[in-house]
Amino acid sequence: MNFRYLMVLLLATLTLLGWTYVHHQYLTSRQFRLDQIPKMPIYAFMYDSTLMDSLYHGLTRQIPEIDSLTRETGHQALAQDFPEDYKTGGLDEFKLQILSVYFKPIDASFKGRENALEYLKNSGLDANDIEAQELAWGLESRELDFLSARWSNSTLFIAVLVFLMIVFARLYIFLAEAMALRGMKSTVLEDIRDKESAKWQNALLIILPILLNYGIYHLLGALDVLLPQIHFSFFLVQFASVLTAVVAAILINNMREPDPRPGAHGITVTRPNSSDA
Repeated sequence: MNFRYLMVLLLATLTLLGWTYVHHQYLTSRQFRLDQIPKMPIYAFMYDSTLMDSLYHGLTRQIPEIDSLTRETGHQALAQDFPEDYKTGGLDEFKLQILSVYFKPIDASFKGRENALEYLKNSGLDANDIEAQELAWGLESRELDFLSARWSNSTLFIAVLVFLMIVFARLYIFLAEAMALRGMKSTVLEDIRDKESAKWQNALLIILPILLNYGIYHLLGALDVLLPQIHFSFFLVQFASVLTAVVAAILINNMREPDPRPGAHGITVTRPNSSDA
C-alpha cells in the first residue's frame, strides 16, 4: 500500500467527515426550530366548565401530537399580568375558562395543530374563542421549509462532489500504477497478485472511510462533544455514494487501452523449430 493510496484514503475520510458535519449542523438548526413549537400553544376561551372538561379529555385522547394541556380561570391568567388587581380581589367574579394546548417539538405537530383546531371548532367554539397564533406557526413553517430546501441543495452538491473526488482519485491510483509498470515484463503470478491488490484497495476505499467516519461521529457523541442526531440511513447514503464512485472508476479504468507491458495479458508459447527436433 503506497503513499498515494494512503493519501486517497485520508482524503476520502476527511471528505465524508465534512459531509457528516454539514448534515449534523442542519439537524441541529432544524431541531432548534422545532424546539420553538412548545412555546407556541393555542388557547381556547369558554365559560362552560363542562365543555372545558370534555375538550381536555377529548384532545388528550385524539391528538397524539399534543405534549400537554393546562386549564385555568380568567382571573388566574390575568393575575400574572395584573398582580395588584388580583390582590385587591377585583377579578374574583371573573369566570372565564382558558385551555392552553402545547405541542411536541416534532414535524407532526403542524398537522396535529390543524386537527386540534378542527376539533375545537367542531366542539362548538367560535373562531373568536380560539387564539391559534397563526403568525408564529406560519413563520416557523417557512423557516423549516427554508432549512429543508437548503439541506436538499447542499446534500446533492456534496454527494456529487464526493462521487467525482473518489472517481478521479481512484483513477489517479490506477494510472500511476500503470505508468510505474510501463514497459516492465510481468509473470502470470505477478498479474494475479496485482489484480488481488487492486481488489483489496477497492474494498478498503469503500469500507474504511465509512467506518472511520461512523466511528469518529459516535465517539464524539459518547464524549459529549456533540449531540448524536444523525440517523443510520445517512451513513448508508454515504456508503452508496462511495460504492458507486469506486465502481464507476473501475469501469472507466477497464475501458482504457490494454496494458502495454509485455506478457501482461496472456502467456506466449514458443514452438520449437522442426529443424531442432
